[in-house]
Amino acid sequence: MPSATAAAVTELARLAAQSDDVNPLSEQTLLHLDGEHHGDLHVLAYAGEPGTLDVAGLSTTPGDLVGYATLGPDGSAELVVSPAARRQGTGTALLRTLIDHADEKLRVWAHGRLPGADELAASFDLNVSRELYFLRRTSAPLPEIRWPDNIDVRTFVPGQDDAAWLKVNAAAFASHPEQGAWTAADLNDRFHQDWFDPEGFFLAVDRETGEVAGFHWTKIEHNEGEVYVVGVAPTHQGSGLGKALTLQGLHHLQETRHLDTITLYVDGTNTAARRLYESLGFTTAALDVQYAPATL
Repeated sequence: MPSATAAAVTELARLAAQSDDVNPLSEQTLLHLDGEHHGDLHVLAYAGEPGTLDVAGLSTTPGDLVGYATLGPDGSAELVVSPAARRQGTGTALLRTLIDHADEKLRVWAHGRLPGADELAASFDLNVSRELYFLRRTSAPLPEIRWPDNIDVRTFVPGQDDAAWLKVNAAAFASHPEQGAWTAADLNDRFHQDWFDPEGFFLAVDRETGEVAGFHWTKIEHNEGEVYVVGVAPTHQGSGLGKALTLQGLHHLQETRHLDTITLYVDGTNTAARRLYESLGFTTAALDVQYAPATL
């Protein structure tokens, strides 16, 4: 994708987020606008009569962009339409294109489940197949951290801990359709973001084996903290390590970085994690849903 077109998609997403109070595109999608990511499909909708814009024009007329959709190789998809161009068939055209390319694999995210999302999905016989809760917590006293026996905690060292982290992440999220499939390239993409801070990336290490038993990767952006991702190796699940790691990151964000607001995303099926977060003062701020064909 030409850099000017990538910038136009980013600006389109920003305008939609400003209007809807929710980001229409995920971090992964925004990161994949730049560079080579084989298997990704980008669909661009421009204002004007069909056939009046040639391919070369995509890099020179980004201001005419009114809609964008993306489809990953696993069938995960997102789309956004300019607030000024809605209810004119652009969203329908984008979704139809995604369906034509993905067939039964299609899984379309609707961030915030805005009005019209269910209506558009229903028009293509797509049903809610997954829920992702967006939780928020304001500053309040935190419990002390109680670590399981034989666990040491330190921060992540880029270039040294990459392979070990990818291994435990894949094991912890083996059944997770996005997180568990992260590669070294995905990790490296985050290392180059302005928000990346290894001092907020905590590893729990098994003292006996030296292996990474779990982690809590925090994120700070726009003066808000985020429980970016918490994972525990299957061999250490049920030991209380997940709660201890969660608290480690929360203490860091609230007390060391002095942030008043902390957010996170949690899958609707992860009831244990949702109970833990609620016990720590998190409440639901929004709900993302994923639509899939009724045959899935």
